[in-house]
Amino acid sequence: MSSQPVLLSDTAFIEQFENKTLDPAHFNHLGHLRLGWLYLNENKLDVAIERICRGIKAYAESLGASEKFHLTMTDAIMRIMARRIDAMADKNWHLFLQQNPDIVEDFKSVLHNYYSKGVLSSTAARTSLISPDIKSI
Repeated sequence: MSSQPVLLSDTAFIEQFENKTLDPAHFNHLGHLRLGWLYLNENKLDVAIERICRGIKAYAESLGASEKFHLTMTDAIMRIMARRIDAMADKNWHLFLQQNPDIVEDFKSVLHNYYSKGVLSSTAARTSLISPDIKSI
């Protein structure tokens, strides 16, 4: 029998993430999107991006997985999410997930509308912010 992580309130989720005590089971792809959603709804875009990038990098380092943080992907998906959130009449997390299955199920394909595979897979894109090479976000 597999156990599912206990659902956390938004406040507890952010607090545990920022304190680096969040169970990694809560920080899968949907956890990343949830954090982005929460930060985007609490902050201006640039602040939300800075906050999530700093936080994911610190969280990954606390787990001994610093190589997993990808600056360009994180920045790009936050910008894409922000545009889509701005277009929503009803800003609801579950509705956002329903209306954006591409981000939920295959976000890398979404990013490939803006970045070539070579650019996204580069070490430079992982560690530095690289501008889109196909079209602007």
